[in-house]
Amino acid sequence: MAKIVLNPVNYEVLERIIQDSPIDVPTLTNNLKMDRGRVEGAIANLVDMGLITREIRSEIIHSLTKRGKEANDGLVERRLLDNLLDKSIHMKDLSEKTGISKGDITAGIGILKKAGLIVINRGNVEISDRKKASAYSLDLQEAITSLFSGSTFIEDASAIDRLKSRGLIEISENTTAIVKSKISKKEFNSIQVKEEVTKLTPALIQSGWQNVSFKPYSMKTKPRKIYAGRNHPYRQFLDHLRVKLVGLGFEEMKGPIVEQEFWNFDSLYAPQDHPAREDTDILLIKNPTHGKLLNKNYVNNVAKTHENGWETGSRGHGYKWDPEKAARLLLRPQGTAISARTLPKLVAPAKYFSIARCFRPDQIDATHAVEFDQTEGIICDPNITFRDLLGILKTFATEVAGASEVRFRPDFYPFTSPSVELSAKHPVLGYIEFGGAGILRPEVTKPFGIDYPVLAWGLGVGRLFMTKYEISDIRELFSQNIDYLRNEKVSSGIQPEE
Repeated sequence: MAKIVLNPVNYEVLERIIQDSPIDVPTLTNNLKMDRGRVEGAIANLVDMGLITREIRSEIIHSLTKRGKEANDGLVERRLLDNLLDKSIHMKDLSEKTGISKGDITAGIGILKKAGLIVINRGNVEISDRKKASAYSLDLQEAITSLFSGSTFIEDASAIDRLKSRGLIEISENTTAIVKSKISKKEFNSIQVKEEVTKLTPALIQSGWQNVSFKPYSMKTKPRKIYAGRNHPYRQFLDHLRVKLVGLGFEEMKGPIVEQEFWNFDSLYAPQDHPAREDTDILLIKNPTHGKLLNKNYVNNVAKTHENGWETGSRGHGYKWDPEKAARLLLRPQGTAISARTLPKLVAPAKYFSIARCFRPDQIDATHAVEFDQTEGIICDPNITFRDLLGILKTFATEVAGASEVRFRPDFYPFTSPSVELSAKHPVLGYIEFGGAGILRPEVTKPFGIDYPVLAWGLGVGRLFMTKYEISDIRELFSQNIDYLRNEKVSSGIQPEE
């Protein structure tokens, strides 16, 4: 064996490897109590010199997400099926009788309908195939229970795909390097230790460096991977959505997060006793509690419209309008308040949009959150029709959310008539509501001096993103999973034109 010369660090690392061979690098580093970078550098040198081998071993790890841990108490579809095996239950009673939140009920119904296990007959939910229903999703439930009990791997590939698509598990790869000595202890004892020079200095050049050992360079050693900063995928989706709307000729409108009930409700012809205006359904500001109602002409027009219809052709709501209630301050529960604020300056033809953060005291589940983003807007043109509105909504569903199946249904909103609900098919949850739209009623537009049609629409951006990326839980939009944030594509598919 040729004479071997090592620097002190390489010598110390090799000595430990021979003593504990084979050994994984994290354990080796811990035993040496040495910086990980120095250990990795020494290992690379020793491999190049043929003194040790380095083998990479990978292990796939399956772990439950927060949502997955909650499912250990029962998957929503299993809980629904267990309640439906002996009897049918009306849709409106499902949440109360099963103890499942309304949002999870929607998700569970979508899953079971897609599987062909239930039918809805005059509002009653019934199991259509009891034999299949009794065993449905049991493999998923068993896998969740196994992971909850401490297991780190699921054998069933089909179960893995379904659990991952529903956001119930995370998959990570645990990669470990194993090092092993290729020389004996006797050969090690013959190694000479000598300091190595890593920098060439003027003094060293002048000395002639006859008795100096230079550290060799390894062109095979891979540099440390650096993860550069990047936008969150959902943040990028919001930015691209804005670019898309501006490219379509829309002008962005903005409004305050702390809003008055006047702009959020009264100007949109929502009666002051509407259930959505109850203190339990909005987030009121404690201090100050009220703002000042500006522009008395508009305020008076809105007040008269509520009381008797004013000049709109309506009979109004038939009560004494209360300016104190209209002046109350709250966190904006809907982006439509921004559209209302824009109406006084509207000049046809015009197209406006906003992407607004909204707040509601909702029960958090797979499709509902207390904070959410809403994109909404108005289009005014004397020649525009309801059919144009449907075309705009379909564009959102197909081009922005990537939905292939879109559904329109009649709906009711206090400020539009006719009104429509836009839904699209989510790959896991089935049809989910994206939002609503319609033509603003005269009771909304006339108080601000507008006598031509104004189209209005409002959509949940989070649900558009969920459909685009096949995410089944809205809470995943704000994921802190570092692997997801590093590896998920940040392009929404809505690219600005070159």
